[in-house]
Amino acid sequence: TRQAIVTEWTAKLNERAAVVGPAPAGLAGPEGPAVIVLAVIGSHFVDSLNTATAARVAKALVAALSSAILLHSKAASHLLARGAALWCRHLTDPLALLRTLYTRYWRWQDFGTTMQEAEFALRSVAPILPSEFVEVIGEEASRHSQLVCHVRSERSVTAIRVLVAMIKRHPLPMLPALPRAVEVVLSTLDPAHPLVRQALMQHSTAALKEIVRRFPQATFHQETQRFAVGTVDALVVIFDVRTATKWRVLEGHEGAISAVTFDGAGQRLATFSAAEGRVRFWETGHSGPFGLFSSKVGRCVQQFTVPHAELRVADKAGAALAFGILFTPNAIVLTRDSVPICEFPIK
Repeated sequence: TRQAIVTEWTAKLNERAAVVGPAPAGLAGPEGPAVIVLAVIGSHFVDSLNTATAARVAKALVAALSSAILLHSKAASHLLARGAALWCRHLTDPLALLRTLYTRYWRWQDFGTTMQEAEFALRSVAPILPSEFVEVIGEEASRHSQLVCHVRSERSVTAIRVLVAMIKRHPLPMLPALPRAVEVVLSTLDPAHPLVRQALMQHSTAALKEIVRRFPQATFHQETQRFAVGTVDALVVIFDVRTATKWRVLEGHEGAISAVTFDGAGQRLATFSAAEGRVRFWETGHSGPFGLFSSKVGRCVQQFTVPHAELRVADKAGAALAFGILFTPNAIVLTRDSVPICEFPIK
């Protein structure tokens, strides 16, 4: 049986570990065959390995990823991707793994692999480690420094493209890292680096549009150039796209933000938290040198409780993206799956 095989090879792994010591030898050492057998089983049956064994196998696979033996590094990449849901629980340095996987993707020719194989590994691990993935994208996007040459600008463009592709493919897993993703994209539009801004403008603005299209937690107002994003930590962050800086942080909700939208003038904001069951209506204040001193800066002027029955969503898995919110001349309208469910009059 499968469990008998796991027991047999776990014993062999422990025997060899006693010989080679605690440092993983990848797939090249005496424990290599045991690692491969257990990695194959763990990749397909995530509950088959105990915690200690899974941790040992995960370390060995990560070590093998950097092996000079091509077959070993390719096998490790494939097994890490196939069993990402298991191995990512036992990583000691998940950020280092994402850096390695991204490097293998960016320079796949140097590693004797194909772009498809490298992309598969990155695409499998990133949704499980969204925060670490976005941090790596931020590092890659900022490699342009202040000197824009073809290679550096292309590397930054590729990073933004990879981020957009991940958002399109895995919007729900990427949701916790959404505010940081917006910061990463906006960092490429910093007016302090005009050459960088010019080189990446088309790709970065397309990324922001895709974020708004995919997430009801994000909204952009063209005239004021403000970009607002709701967080899973119950905050609403407003960015000034012109300066690529954080402009306001709105506090008051008591649950993850489900939807945000600006009014027509861009001076007011409506937000909704399904976890809290409440809609809030904000005065965000004006741009310009006197905006920060306005008495209406980040002020919640009205709040409304949503009937509990309206919060039910048929697709529980997609509930985080099910709601929307919009303004009419005299009201805020809450939608579910694009269908209006509640209307709240505003002053």
